[in-house]
Amino acid sequence: MAGKKMAVRITSHVAAVSLSLAAFAFACNNTPADLRPWKASDHDHTTNPNAEQVQVTDAGSEATKMGFDDVTIVAWQQNCTSCHGSLGRGDGPQGQLVHAADLSRPEWQASVTDEAIAATIREGRGRMPSFNLPDGTITRLVALIRMLNPNRAQRAANAAPSASGARTAPAHAAAPPANAAAAPNRVGR
Repeated sequence: MAGKKMAVRITSHVAAVSLSLAAFAFACNNTPADLRPWKASDHDHTTNPNAEQVQVTDAGSEATKMGFDDVTIVAWQQNCTSCHGSLGRGDGPQGQLVHAADLSRPEWQASVTDEAIAATIREGRGRMPSFNLPDGTITRLVALIRMLNPNRAQRAANAAPSASGARTAPAHAAAPPANAAAAPNRVGR
């Protein structure tokens, strides 16, 4: 009797599996009506890159004012960190090989304009390739690069009004020489 129950149980399992396989085979045999061969023109970005790219507009956001938003962070991580490193110090995996600039150096920060940084991102320079990014992303990358300057926070604190309402002189400002007229007028560093 036990053998008969076992045979019925095995037969019902085999029937269930066979029925499932048959249903699967017939269901997957239908070809979708909209299926056609792939063409390169299906992807407009190959012939017209960035034409339909979405511009990020989160105006008024505090993160945007500081240069931080998801698009900027992703652009930095994908395009910049391999050479400049995550903190812009030129210590990325490829940094030493391509002699990547240390973007956090105050001397470097003082020597370049925002327009020069943006032009370098767009057009490349030396071993740095050009990056075809939307203007808004490049503007935010420039703001992010400016935030890498360690003296930025010190300058902001020095420029803030004191409790009495008067502005304090920056810590790095020295008193004018006694003979100010004889002192040379230097421009740049």
